Amino acid sequence: MGYNPPRVSSLSIFVDESGNFDFSGSGSKYFHLTAVSTLGCPALLADIFDLKHQIAETGLEIEEFHATEDRQLVRDQMFELLHRHSGHRCFVVDAITARKSRVDPALQEPSVLYATMLRSLLHKIFRDHASDAVDGILVWAARIGTKKQRGAFEKTVKVYLANELEAAVPYHVFLHSSSSHPMLQVADYCCWAVAKKWKDGELRPFAKIQRAVRAELELFCPEMAGP
Repeated sequence: MGYNPPRVSSLSIFVDESGNFDFSGSGSKYFHLTAVSTLGCPALLADIFDLKHQIAETGLEIEEFHATEDRQLVRDQMFELLHRHSGHRCFVVDAITARKSRVDPALQEPSVLYATMLRSLLHKIFRDHASDAVDGILVWAARIGTKKQRGAFEKTVKVYLANELEAAVPYHVFLHSSSSHPMLQVADYCCWAVAKKWKDGELRPFAKIQRAVRAELELFCPEMAGP
């Protein structure tokens, strides 16, 4: 008989970002981090793969779902899928936003701002899941920055979190390409919906995921925020 390892119950958190680290007048007004948390969502994963195959049968090539680049028809189908699963509560969404005009200059270095916001977001998620019987926490964050910047960036983020973040169970942080996991692509879509709401006042994408949204925070503001 083959070896069957014991099943470990883990909380998985997938984080994506929107906006840039340019604090000049030409930079984005906001920087967003959005996290999708789940204790397991196999039906959602299966539906994402099914949708990808359905789209492939039309001849359209998609390596990964990416809200900014996807055609409107693809976005509509992906948001309908997320809307359907948001009713199951198999995943929840938490988001934190920084109005860049209010960010202290000491926090404007990209890895420092990112790490500070990620810490605040994860603290909120860990606290909300404190009563869940999990053996560990896995955090996947979409990899950003150029290859040259990436090593120093990832080291700064991981060291910061290791020193500043408390969790009741062991946790691991991975910074991977969004193409590496379908749930990172779900986080991308959720983050895009949050960003459209803040930047353009566009509520239709956000409405598709709203049932799954647990909290929207603004950096330095503890209560639920809005643009």
